[in-house]
Amino acid sequence: MSGMKRILLVLCILSAAACNDKGRGSDADIYDPLSECVLPEAARAGEEVIVQWNGFEDDPAISLLSEDGTGYEAEVLIVTASGLIFRIPVQTPPGSYMVEELTENRQLGVIRVDEAEAPVTGLNVPSGLKQGETAYIEGIGFEEGCVVIFIDSSGNEYAFDTEMTYSGISFIVPSELLPGDYVVYYEQGGVRWPAASSVAVYEDLVIKALKRIDYTAPYIGGAMLKLSWDISADDPVTLTVSEYVVEGDTESLEVYDRYVCGEDGWFELVNDGFEESNDLKMFYERDSDGTVVRADVLIYGDKQTTSFRWTYDGDGFLTEIASPSRPLRSLSYEQGNLTVFRNTIFEYSDQSLVNNPSAPDVVWGYMSLMEKNDPFIYFPYFLGWYEKTSALLPSAMVVPSPSGTGKVTHPLAYTFDDDGYVTSMSWDSYSVRFIY
Repeated sequence: MSGMKRILLVLCILSAAACNDKGRGSDADIYDPLSECVLPEAARAGEEVIVQWNGFEDDPAISLLSEDGTGYEAEVLIVTASGLIFRIPVQTPPGSYMVEELTENRQLGVIRVDEAEAPVTGLNVPSGLKQGETAYIEGIGFEEGCVVIFIDSSGNEYAFDTEMTYSGISFIVPSELLPGDYVVYYEQGGVRWPAASSVAVYEDLVIKALKRIDYTAPYIGGAMLKLSWDISADDPVTLTVSEYVVEGDTESLEVYDRYVCGEDGWFELVNDGFEESNDLKMFYERDSDGTVVRADVLIYGDKQTTSFRWTYDGDGFLTEIASPSRPLRSLSYEQGNLTVFRNTIFEYSDQSLVNNPSAPDVVWGYMSLMEKNDPFIYFPYFLGWYEKTSALLPSAMVVPSPSGTGKVTHPLAYTFDDDGYVTSMSWDSYSVRFIY
């Protein structure tokens, strides 16, 4: 029998003896009032606990005693004739505790305390910040007085006061904060919570424009098949998707589609080499912030354009592209990361895997290379009109199996340039390259 169990046994016997002294006639030697005390088996730190028992005196004091003898005083919220409600201190470590009523020196029973639940949900921390600028952290549950804490690789801590915003909190990144990677926490209610495992602070954010995306895959024999999107911001703006066969150092252009933007703002298919695209002409309506809200598309075989509505969530992430008759694309997110795009699932298991905050989203780049039938979906991405990116880089993607049944998971690997921009995303013998 452990020391803790022996102590509890002795305390229970003493409690029973104390109650016996009050007398209950001939039953006094067998009746224990605390036997009617009901506690839940477990609760989280910070949660309220209901104790059912009718023996509490006025103003009871409740404490949780750990196995090493450390006590945590609980806040008693309500006392009634049939019991009371107390709140476990949020800083209470997980473990097994004896619940004590201190006023009458009674042990009410044992409860398991589980780790506290983080107060903020939907947490989205930028992967990169610039010195001297205002930074924004999104999330529901932040409180006034919340403090953001940065910890560098040497363990030095830097605390920043915050302001409440409509979607979370903001704070100033000091100009004297050294460039580098930091672990980020937020602290409120006397408890420190993890926010991000890696946030990069830059002296100056380098902005690069996307010029081309290449996708390479095994082809016939030792040859490779390369599919490219080229983006030209010159006048006129031109978008070209091309297919090459690559053998050694030789690239052979097989076929291409080209879209040119006219003076009227319409993109028109001027070379239809693939003969796969449904989209012959397209025009984008943008709001005052430059966000696409509608696209009018002339679809092959139609005499009139179809209007597609672009819908965003409260955080500005695109969730649906739909015509009046049907949804065309739906997108799903978790904690600021794009998780489902058409029939592909993206997993985010590495909190340290981040892109430069100004870099284009790799998922959008990958998906633009996977389908040529509705390219109008991706033009805002190529042109920099849709800048929302996932908080992390995906660590793996899950795609339908080539066999037709089940799914296949592909872990993803990345290379970066000196400014933290992803230059390639690869898996097996496949890769997507980003050229700026």
